[in-house]
Order: sequence, then structure tokens, then C-alpha cells
Amino acid sequence: MKVAVILRKKYGKRAVELISKKFQVVTYRIPDELPEIIDEPEEIELPDEIFDADIILSYALHPDVNHELVRRAEGKKVKAIILPGGAKSGSRAQLKELGEKYGVKVMWEDVCCATPYIQDEDISEFFAEFGLPEFEVVVENGKIMDVKVKRAAICGSTYFVAENLKGMSIDEAPTKAGYFTQIYPCFATRGIDGKIHQAANIHKRQIEKAIERAKEGHRELL
Repeated sequence: MKVAVILRKKYGKRAVELISKKFQVVTYRIPDELPEIIDEPEEIELPDEIFDADIILSYALHPDVNHELVRRAEGKKVKAIILPGGAKSGSRAQLKELGEKYGVKVMWEDVCCATPYIQDEDISEFFAEFGLPEFEVVVENGKIMDVKVKRAAICGSTYFVAENLKGMSIDEAPTKAGYFTQIYPCFATRGIDGKIHQAANIHKRQIEKAIERAKEGHRELL
């Protein structure tokens, strides 16, 4: 599987580092500074190489750029375009309608670690590796001795959480999983209503589930 990543400003670099460990990755960086409205989006420079990927992950954070990506994907190899960044990436309804028109699946994301496994023969290989985190833990004497990441957020926060939980008590680990998610340099919105809290809760719940599975495994061995 090949994944194309559109980079802009500081966004997308960590996703490239992580995804390239699993799949072939090509990148293209667009200008940091763009007008709020691009009058002639058909003139946006987008190399043919990115449309030879199975998935495009766009950190353009600009509706006109993303609309043009979808439009130009018609008839190309691209099966799906993933748009992190929520509202900054464009209207969910408009992008979905545009995707249906040009025959490409458009996925509009607020929080990249909330995406469930998607059973679609064209893109399921990607979502088996990335999306809603999944952990496997080894528990001994009430402590987490090891943490394996089976599925990770594309930003890398899941691996950061896993590494920092080793040696921690199972009572403390879920709360700390949420804490480590929030101190990781995730680009989710901050503040009282920020999406970073959703990301933290997701990692907390997933560690809780992993601990429960580990406990069940111990009981089955007794």
C-alpha cells in the first residue's frame, strides 16, 4: 500500500515518520502561507505522484486545497482521502458530496485516534494499523511490565503512552494514559472544550480494556 501525505507548516511530519514504518510513503509540501480563499484552485500545484497512492492524507488545512485534491482524484488510483483537522479542512457535508461525485472515499477527522477499524477491501490494510488505539499489556503483581501497541494513532501519541506506562501499577495506568496523551505534542485543539480531552479519554479507555483482557488471561491460566 502507498500513502501520500500533504504537508503544511508543522503538520504531518510525525504521521510520515510513523506511517513509513508500515507502508510506502510519498510526500508533498504545500506553501505555509495561503490566501483564505483561493480564487483559482485549479492552478494549485499538486504533482501526479500523490494521485498514484492508495490513500492521501492531507494536512493542507485549507478547504480549497482539499476540494481540489478530491476533484483531481477522479479516475486515479486513490481510494480514499483522509482530512485531519476538523473544520479547518473544509465542510464535512460538502467534502462527502464531492467525494461521491468523483468516486473517492473522503474521511473528515476531528481526532485521528477516534477512527474505528474500517472494513473496506481498498483501505482496511491502513486502518488495521492506524486509528483507534489498541494495546496489549503484560501484568505481573499488579504492575504493567510491558505494553505492545497493536494499533496506533497516526500522530504517534499511542507509542508515547505505551512507553511511559511500563512499570506502573494497573490502578494508576489508565489515568496516566490520559495524562501522557495530553502532554504529547498532539495537534488536537486545547482548552476546556478542546479535542485533546477526547484523545486522552480514548487512550485511557483503551488501556483499561487491555488491563481487563490481561486479567482475564491470568484467570484462564489458574
